[in-house]
Amino acid sequence: MGDGSLSQEEIDALLMGADDMGGGGGGAGADPFAGMGGGGAGGGGGLSPSETDLLTDAFNEAMATAGNQASALLESKTTSIKVTKIEQVDGSVPGSEVQPGSPVIKISMGSYASCFVFPTDIAGRIAMLMMGQEGVPDEIDEAHLSTLSELLNTIVSSMSNGLAGKFNDSLTPGAPDGVLFNSAADLPTYNGNVAKITYSVNIEGLPGSKIVQYLDGAAAKKWAGSLSGSGAAASSASSGGDFDFGAPASSGNVMSGGGIPMNPVNFPSLQASASSNQQLPPNFELLLDVQMVMTVELGRTRKYVKDILGLGEGSIIELDKLAGEPVDLLVNGKLIAKGEVVVIDENFGVRVTDIVGPSERIARMGSN
Repeated sequence: MGDGSLSQEEIDALLMGADDMGGGGGGAGADPFAGMGGGGAGGGGGLSPSETDLLTDAFNEAMATAGNQASALLESKTTSIKVTKIEQVDGSVPGSEVQPGSPVIKISMGSYASCFVFPTDIAGRIAMLMMGQEGVPDEIDEAHLSTLSELLNTIVSSMSNGLAGKFNDSLTPGAPDGVLFNSAADLPTYNGNVAKITYSVNIEGLPGSKIVQYLDGAAAKKWAGSLSGSGAAASSASSGGDFDFGAPASSGNVMSGGGIPMNPVNFPSLQASASSNQQLPPNFELLLDVQMVMTVELGRTRKYVKDILGLGEGSIIELDKLAGEPVDLLVNGKLIAKGEVVVIDENFGVRVTDIVGPSERIARMGSN
């Protein structure tokens, strides 16, 4: 109509659209996100297409290892977890998108709020599989939620280990908390936008499904920036921006045009090289054939003497590390690296994931 008002037909069409968005309650096989769109990125700070691609590649690489870790809890079933979509949505979207009754596992990544939402049917099948049973439970109970929390703890721990170095951020996961969704109060509190990450999950012998992670949008933006930082800096320099990269690395902090100190990132080599040999103390080569004791430490704990004397066969000792966290590599009792446990033929081994630089390594071994 010419006066800007809506016709009756247009009003009816809008009402029909609202009915479609209402969606029914979640049954045993209901999609917890059915009938809902992705939502817009409310406010500024949304992810660009290039940032989304960088995050997708990083998460998929980390999830490849996490899937192998999860397989050990899933009766050694081949498990594949891949990112199919990352989008920035308004902070109100998760509370309105998840269907009632959907299993939600809240688990933070470092200081950033995060949760994973499962379709009810696949959540039940996974929990039953981990409990050594088959089929789908009549309803999800506390035991199933606890089992799913154990699985997510393993996945997120492995994923965090793989991403921490890429993002240059501490991503140690918090304790998982499983709930059945009833309202937005069952979700973590997000400040601003939320990154919605959709994963396709394929477990051998189970129907393919998807799970969705809702992550603090500030974390996703920060991590994307850490991945694209080198490219952005090069682009700024070539276009006559304010960044000055003419100072040598040994001159200390490099100041950006905005006055923010930027430290150059140095990645230590895992192999000895001519440059690393030059950093060794004089005559240190004379000691290179000396054998030292290398120890792999899973974790530590403190116990009262009465508790130690009470240990017997079948006793369980809780350590100070979460499942999936890297083990420590010690030389003569000094921490030199971290890694993850692998199996080589019939023997255990450790794949190094984080190593101390040569100079600091020598200082650690020589310190009292």
